[in-house]
Amino acid sequence: MDKHLRTSLVVLWLHFCWVSCKNQVEQSPPSLIILEEENCTFQCNYTVSPFNNLRWYKQDTGRGPASLIIMTYSHRKKSNGRYTVVLDTTTMHSSLHVTVAQLSDPAFYICVVGTLCSPGTCRQYPNLYLELVKEA
Repeated sequence: MDKHLRTSLVVLWLHFCWVSCKNQVEQSPPSLIILEEENCTFQCNYTVSPFNNLRWYKQDTGRGPASLIIMTYSHRKKSNGRYTVVLDTTTMHSSLHVTVAQLSDPAFYICVVGTLCSPGTCRQYPNLYLELVKEA
């Protein structure tokens, strides 16, 4: 139950306070096919202003999104295990690097950019979903 509550709260939080309708988040590539133990990189460009934070999520099939790394304006590079995120607030770009891909990595990778707003002035902008696909 706690897991469902957290997922619901994340969805509500995204719905009410993330990205205004004039802002945009674009991710690339839409999917990758790589071999086990290769490295890969996902890109995220945004036009969100004022910028508050940027989050990368991993969403396994049939599960809710799980936070990988949270970046704020003061962060430039941050790692969490095999995941490394680089953020450049000047060019409004972030990249997620996955090193030594494993069989547990196929999933959707989602970039979400937050802005400061109040309820009623912002809405969730539809982010593109990225999928890591491995050959058998």
